[in-house]
Amino acid sequence: MLREFKGAFAARILASTLGLAALGVVTVAASGLLSSAGAAEESGKFLWVKTPAPAVGTTFKDAAGADKTLADFKGKTLVVNFWATWCGPCVKEMPLLDALQAKMGGAKFQVLTISQDREGEKVAKPFFEKNNWKNLALFMDPPGRFQKDAKLRGLPTTLIVDKNGLEVARVEGEANWTSAAVEAELRKAMAQ
Repeated sequence: MLREFKGAFAARILASTLGLAALGVVTVAASGLLSSAGAAEESGKFLWVKTPAPAVGTTFKDAAGADKTLADFKGKTLVVNFWATWCGPCVKEMPLLDALQAKMGGAKFQVLTISQDREGEKVAKPFFEKNNWKNLALFMDPPGRFQKDAKLRGLPTTLIVDKNGLEVARVEGEANWTSAAVEAELRKAMAQ
């Protein structure tokens, strides 16, 4: 009897879950971000912020060692990706981010990849050069202050920042940055 109850209970939960997914119900993440359900799998990874707020102003370094903040890129929609050389999913999506920058980069859009390697340039720069990513600029945050201030839960994580410097969405985990669904989500952010 207990087995029948568990089976029936599991079937009801599955049916309810599938029913909600079919209706395209909006799901709320614990962090207070929204994800548009019912969209393609890749676009469903975008966790849209309910009320966009200014992105973190923490400094990070460019390849020359100069301090930068996201405010230095105001006027552009930014894809701010946090990665590390030791993070398999991060490394896997880097060529896709490079292709995204090649396709959409310009006066209104830029991909920023910020290495979280503790050894900074010593590790990140040779790794970047070895992989021949031609369209991305190298940025680094060896102390991990930006990651902490932005309350990132893991790597890779990508912030989507609009032209006004507001964080409008996040992607936690890897994504196919060259998919049509992701491009549509980014164009939505650019239009805001």
